[in-house]
Amino acid sequence: MTPVTPALWAVRLTVPAGRDAAGRIAASEAALEPLAEALSTFEIAGGSAWAVEALYRRRPAARRLQELVRLLGLGPAEVTTVPPRDWVAESQRGLAPFRAGRFEVRGSHVAGHPPRGATALIVDAGMAFGTGRHETTRGCLLALDRLARQRDFVRPLDFGCGSGILAIAMGKLWAAPVLAIDNDPQAVAVARDNAAINGVAERVTVAVGGGYGTAAARRAAPFDLVTANILARPLRRLAPGLARSLAPGGRAILSGLLDDQVDWVMAAHRPLGLGLIERRSLAGWAVLVVGREKG
Repeated sequence: MTPVTPALWAVRLTVPAGRDAAGRIAASEAALEPLAEALSTFEIAGGSAWAVEALYRRRPAARRLQELVRLLGLGPAEVTTVPPRDWVAESQRGLAPFRAGRFEVRGSHVAGHPPRGATALIVDAGMAFGTGRHETTRGCLLALDRLARQRDFVRPLDFGCGSGILAIAMGKLWAAPVLAIDNDPQAVAVARDNAAINGVAERVTVAVGGGYGTAAARRAAPFDLVTANILARPLRRLAPGLARSLAPGGRAILSGLLDDQVDWVMAAHRPLGLGLIERRSLAGWAVLVVGREKG
């Protein structure tokens, strides 16, 4: 008998209807999905607003929620409890494996081997912090796949790692030590578990860190590859740290931003010598590869 998941915490963000509603809904989904057991979006208040609701195993930190709604320009988040239910089994039934370049992302409930030539990335819906199914994560995996066909990397960093899926992918691509950092200790614990499940625990180090200046990042820098799948505003704010931490000739994969935010984000990177090398769009979300050539 499958155990029933204990009561969960529901976090709801309310997005008023209007011309910019679609972008704010998409940004809310991208912000909540990496932390959630499940995510849904639906109309409320007779169509005058949209609710973006996420379910969590543990109550999210109030400070993190306050920072999130500030970045998104929304009102306070509503936090409630949800009665016990087998949410994990229900989520897993709807999560078929999917491909992103050479990678096949699957849950541990999926039987059998991945297709020939595919590299399996196992991330369970019941472990929180995302299953890798958002367009931004898929785009980052596609970018990693393309970069791996061009060259090897020896010092990668997954910044804001969440479930650790990008760090795990890098750990499977290259025989190199990978650093993954996140400012949420729960995310760090989940990413470590996922690294072990995927057989790369000895290669992937996961540490608490909220910026490129944190101790773990300072010790491991400079990096020849950085992935940062976060929101547009933090990408801009952290651009100087990225520029300081990226080795000459290095590459950074940036995502978590909408197509119409690309110029705004690049305006913070170009003056620092980080030019746009590649751009991909998936369902309105942008994935950028930036870098600084060797001097």
